[in-house]
Amino acid sequence: MRTLSLSLLLTALIAIAGCGDGDGSSNSSSDAANEAVTEVTITPVGNQMQFEQTEFTVPAGEEISLTFKNTATSSAMKHNVVLLTTSEGSVVTRVGQAGTQAADNEYVPEDDAVLAATGLADPGETVTATFTAPSEPGSYRYICTFPGHYATMQGTMTVVSP
Repeated sequence: MRTLSLSLLLTALIAIAGCGDGDGSSNSSSDAANEAVTEVTITPVGNQMQFEQTEFTVPAGEEISLTFKNTATSSAMKHNVVLLTTSEGSVVTRVGQAGTQAADNEYVPEDDAVLAATGLADPGETVTATFTAPSEPGSYRYICTFPGHYATMQGTMTVVSP
């Protein structure tokens, strides 16, 4: 009986020791993948229809965690962040205007030009979207598609070679 208990204890200790390298970190490949996530945070300019961060740069093909913190205080200042597959003005306009008709989808229209989108954030709320950056370096627009906001709430995501 004592030998069985010592054997189980030894097995448990070996299993625990194998979970990391002694400094509290883990060697698993999923942790390595989590470390490769680029985090981006965007906020509005007070109660204005503008993004405070109008540009950010990410590596091509990398996983991106995009967080929108709606720091506005006016109940009229609901926002989202919709990333597009292009910076072409006509596409920005098309998607921005189509957002008005997409109330049932948090004002994110069904459009092939939508790369990723956060949910709609009321003032004081924070929303996050995770996506893979395009593999092609270049400039990609992001907008707020809440009705009437896209014309002034725009920014550029620049994708660079890793």
